[in-house]
Amino acid sequence: MIGEHMPSLYRNRTNQLDTVIRIVTPENIAFTYQLASLSQRAIAYCIDMMVLVFVELLIGCLLLFMVSFLYLPSGFAVAIMFITVFFLYWFLGAFFETVWNGQTPGKRLLGIRVLSTQGQPINSFQAVVRNVLRLADLQPGMSGGIAFANMLCNKRFQRFGDLLSGTMVIVDENTYGRHELVRFKHPDVFRVSEMLPPIALASETLKALALYVHRRKAISPRRREHIAAILAVQLIERHGLPEKVNYDLLLCAVYHAHFVAMSDKEEAEEESRHEPTQAVGAIRM
Repeated sequence: MIGEHMPSLYRNRTNQLDTVIRIVTPENIAFTYQLASLSQRAIAYCIDMMVLVFVELLIGCLLLFMVSFLYLPSGFAVAIMFITVFFLYWFLGAFFETVWNGQTPGKRLLGIRVLSTQGQPINSFQAVVRNVLRLADLQPGMSGGIAFANMLCNKRFQRFGDLLSGTMVIVDENTYGRHELVRFKHPDVFRVSEMLPPIALASETLKALALYVHRRKAISPRRREHIAAILAVQLIERHGLPEKVNYDLLLCAVYHAHFVAMSDKEEAEEESRHEPTQAVGAIRM
């Protein structure tokens, strides 16, 4: 869809490198994701190992302190250390990827994220499987040869753990949640947003909405209306939104109501909470 209107130079470059994957969301909207490179993933892994070693050192120092000053039996401390190292190595990465929506400390610093091959956030089972199978990917001799061979032999750069868990690693575009808000100036957007009933949208619908708004300017008006209709019709049917409204305008209004207006409201509430404190401080001065 979107690729039809990209500059030819960019389209040829991405096809040649073969690092762009096309995913169709449950809303039947096609989006593209930039696959994380081998170097990005390797650096992220090294950072994660540094975090792991740092945590192990902290625990080791704590146990040493307990043995020296709290008379903890040394054999018991060694057993605790072995068990801790085992669980940290096998499950710390899975814990981060589950809690941080597909990211570990290294992946977050490198701006990459794990997704399912359907473009959905990974679940805890997928996170555990891909992390437990890392030992097989690091063979032979912890060199990572199997991982690199697998990644070079499939179009999604998946290692053995990714293939079995149905995951892939992509560049996090920060288009949802942390991307700078798009603020509209057209009065029709504000007018339509005030007409909207209070609705609760699913997380995936909000993601699709945010992606559309951030990319709409790169799409021709004709194609924009076609893409907007796919999501807008579903929102109208499910939530009773105004029907006789331009689809693109409706999506912009929904985005404004759920992202911009809500953000402004939270900022106003935050400022109001601080105002009494500042006033009391001024009186004391």
